[in-house]
Amino acid sequence: MKYNKLFSALSSLIIFLAKANASRGDFYGENDNRPELFKILDDHVGTIKINLDEETWTTMKEKTQLAPWNAGSIGEKFSTENATMVFEVEGTEYKVELQPGEFKFSLSGKFSRNFVKPGYNIKLKKGDIYDVKLLRLRSNIRDVSLMREKLSSDILYKMGVPTTSTNYVNVEVNNENLGIYILTNKIKKDFIKRYFNESSTNNLYECEKDYSRFEDNTIVENCDNIKDELVDKKDDIQNLVDAVNNAKTVEDIRDIIDVDAVLKSFAFEFVTLSWDHFFLLSHNYFWYKKPDDGKWMMLLNDFDETFAQDIWPSYFTDESIYYSKPYIPDLETINLPNLSVRDLEAGHKLTKLLILDDDTRFREIVADVVKTVFNPKVLNPRIDEIADLIRDDVAASRQFVGDTGRYAGCINALGFDPKWNMTHFEDGINYVSWVANPNHSRSYALKFFIEERFRYLCHTYAIDPETLELIQPRPVVSFWGIINKYKLSHSGDFYNDEHVRFTFPDLVKEQYMQEEYNANPEKNKEPSDYQYLPTYHELQEQNSNSTQPAEPTQTSEPIQSTPSLSEPVTPTPEVANPTPETCWSEELGYPCCTSSCHVYSFDTDGQWGYEDNHWCGIPSSCDQEKCWSKKLGYNCCQGCQAYEVDSNGKWGYENNEWCGIIEENCQ
Repeated sequence: MKYNKLFSALSSLIIFLAKANASRGDFYGENDNRPELFKILDDHVGTIKINLDEETWTTMKEKTQLAPWNAGSIGEKFSTENATMVFEVEGTEYKVELQPGEFKFSLSGKFSRNFVKPGYNIKLKKGDIYDVKLLRLRSNIRDVSLMREKLSSDILYKMGVPTTSTNYVNVEVNNENLGIYILTNKIKKDFIKRYFNESSTNNLYECEKDYSRFEDNTIVENCDNIKDELVDKKDDIQNLVDAVNNAKTVEDIRDIIDVDAVLKSFAFEFVTLSWDHFFLLSHNYFWYKKPDDGKWMMLLNDFDETFAQDIWPSYFTDESIYYSKPYIPDLETINLPNLSVRDLEAGHKLTKLLILDDDTRFREIVADVVKTVFNPKVLNPRIDEIADLIRDDVAASRQFVGDTGRYAGCINALGFDPKWNMTHFEDGINYVSWVANPNHSRSYALKFFIEERFRYLCHTYAIDPETLELIQPRPVVSFWGIINKYKLSHSGDFYNDEHVRFTFPDLVKEQYMQEEYNANPEKNKEPSDYQYLPTYHELQEQNSNSTQPAEPTQTSEPIQSTPSLSEPVTPTPEVANPTPETCWSEELGYPCCTSSCHVYSFDTDGQWGYEDNHWCGIPSSCDQEKCWSKKLGYNCCQGCQAYEVDSNGKWGYENNEWCGIIEENCQ
């Protein structure tokens, strides 16, 4: 008995000492190749103190005054080299002091300049601060958790994908507390040297501008060589773009692209629902040609818009010649953790070649990501570790400064201000999501999103949720869609109140969660309440492989759902059954539609629908249909109350969906 008590006491002491000596840096393992600065800050929030003349600091603050959406302005550049700086970590020997002329202190950011708390860059003229030459200070103020950048860089590290590192510092300028900031580095020459052992590369292209694609050559136009003297030399990246545009299969580009490396970047975007990289907005990444094998890969940076942060349905339904997604539902019924690759990406040729044509390798990579890092057993404790590190500093930063009504560092009085508090923080790292409407910020709760996304990934890609191993041979699985039957639950006015708390209490009632539904995957392997339309490249391939004429020449972009996305919009599958008397499109090699009057496109020949995986002509019988909105994918109203009016007519809202109002019935 005495022995057992002694053994228990010793065990408790060993556990206590182990916890006391444990470091958050243990997450990275023995072969941690991050810059030393970020290793130092794994267990500390550092401090950066800048001092400059008061007039310069006043001018810098004036330059931050930028109202949101100010004629597309991204803010005036401003910097100074006439300043001193101290970096230190309290309670340690880590300290660096810099004098005027040794570094440049500048305002930074692009879209983030529209927010109340601006970011800054500190660029050393010579040398480095513990292996880092450019310190990027980001407020990431839209993120209620202040963790998305950190978790993203951690995930990519675990995936073996080189990217920027992340930790935290408090910032003071002229003794003015600006609060806690995310500290990251930059993909530049020192980054390439560290991770690829290339001292001076001529083939690193930064893609900062939105919507840079292979298909229209905007990758060549918008992605610039990091060397100023090479900014006009585009031969290498043009060869990359030409290879992708000319490829018919993935084998055609294996000699020029590191397929696995690109698939890993795609897998990161997919599992975290990052819409701010290649898949959707097509920016915030680099193309890099490696020196060892001459193949291209992607390097991602800036991760504040991950883990379903700030996703709005309009991002997916904007008109495009490359894709059409009229089925995307409204904010209250969209199930973001169930987004598929088709739902997320913007019809890229490269995505088709690497994933949509055959997702076997992509599935293996997704499974490895799930096993290694993207699962609740790994990420939930990591969230708790980071929260313990930054909680006090976040709380101090989210205290109002004097009578300004703003938090520390929030010096752009005109900018968006989410006014997150510590209740929002604690909810946001756990299971309750929040909207800050005046700020256009929508933050999914991290643990909730991770657990639901993990559930979807395991089911869709046949990964055993217990062992985290792929189930082989790959089974057929039922389709888990993105349209919820039951709306989210929210406090207050979901679209207008300053802060709105929202949860999803009825997920267990949804069809995809039912045992009976999942027990019959052959029957339920396709979406039942909407249809995926082929992308531009899939249609091109279908037409090139067909003996029929090419697809209808499109003189306008595919017609999208008409009502405003500021209101709930749920596209309804067309149920009309037109009976064509004469089929005008048969002369062009296409049958007429038989199951729908829904117009997806039109040209000089006529109106076109899409059914049974082929284009079809809208028959003349559809013109006799009194319900004009059926051509747009909506039934007509029983009543006459109008909520929207556009060029098509008056719109009502009945039975939780939009409907067209037949004027003659309302006289």
